[in-house]
Amino acid sequence: MSTGRSTAHTCVFWDVQDCPIPDGDYNPKLVYQNIKSALADKGYCGKVNMRAYGEKNKIWDDLLIDGITVIPAGDKVARVDSMMTDVLFWALENPSDYPLLFPNVMVVSKNITEDTDFLEILDLLALRGYNILLADSNNVASVKHPEFVSSVWLWTCLVDGGKPIDISQSVEDDDKLKQKELSRAAK
Repeated sequence: MSTGRSTAHTCVFWDVQDCPIPDGDYNPKLVYQNIKSALADKGYCGKVNMRAYGEKNKIWDDLLIDGITVIPAGDKVARVDSMMTDVLFWALENPSDYPLLFPNVMVVSKNITEDTDFLEILDLLALRGYNILLADSNNVASVKHPEFVSSVWLWTCLVDGGKPIDISQSVEDDDKLKQKELSRAAK
């Protein structure tokens, strides 16, 4: 797993249907700035580009700001397929220069840890020296994350520019919960 601070390029692959811009005072420019800030706070200080995936009639012109590329991609399966393909092409264009440069791939999507094909691709990239970052709209603290993932955010926290969850803490909490369940079952 690639770790540490990086001035390498980061590309955010964002499923806008799964993780929409929250209602209220948010707009695409603010979301983009907050994500950049959250990444910088974690030590990912290089250039940040975003690719927003969603149904063509539901992606609005406001997303067309500098730094965000809008990709109409249809239903969930089409969006995930498009994101996987784009992650691979982006990795070809932004090779890791291990151990000097660790490009960063961030995937923002609901239940991404359940998509085994996508996880295989991300695992292979991690083995090649990429930092893998995830954000999910669900309660990711209760989800066991693959070892190759460097950081995980809850979408509502990321969109505010907040900190990622403590992956080791969520794994410890999960282990404690399993132990409790086993001791209850044994009684």
